[in-house]
Amino acid sequence: MPDLPFSILFVCTGNICRSAMAERLLVSRLDASARNAVAVTSGGTRAVVGRPMSSQTRLRLRALGGDPGGFVATQLTEARIASADLILGMAAEHTDRVLYLDPGAFARTFLFSEFGRAVEALGGSPHPGDPARWRRLADQAMEARRQGLVPPRDDDDIADPYARDDAAFDAMARRLVPLVDLLVGRPMVGR
Repeated sequence: MPDLPFSILFVCTGNICRSAMAERLLVSRLDASARNAVAVTSGGTRAVVGRPMSSQTRLRLRALGGDPGGFVATQLTEARIASADLILGMAAEHTDRVLYLDPGAFARTFLFSEFGRAVEALGGSPHPGDPARWRRLADQAMEARRQGLVPPRDDDDIADPYARDDAAFDAMARRLVPLVDLLVGRPMVGR
């Protein structure tokens, strides 16, 4: 029986900007072998359920080679948390909500920026098409957290651009792109 794909769940508030972009950008960056190794979804702590990605997010995602087609916002639930191998929140309020709903998810729940620093500190891991690679990354990130290699930073949260100007959406994209690229084995350049 083949291994089940490693499941990544991105979490933000409305699931129409940050987590939506992270989901679709990661999918667009995965090669064919990696698409079979990892399942990528997203959800919101107060999702605008059924709504498409925001127009400003769609525009930036397309410019980066991602496809917003068919995306609809979904609510974060206990069942979705339980089924995820790795949960990446955009801000502390999101990881706090995950852990409120399922305290047992601590070992697999990170701020996205924290997880990126952990992967970077441990030298990353090539071959995104290897299902075991994703589990190693999550285990390594937890170990880096345990060892104090990724202490919290004031700029860990990725700001919510919702109902703000284009500059806020550009800033969101500038934060997400290097983190997503790091997940697929590219060096993390800029933040």
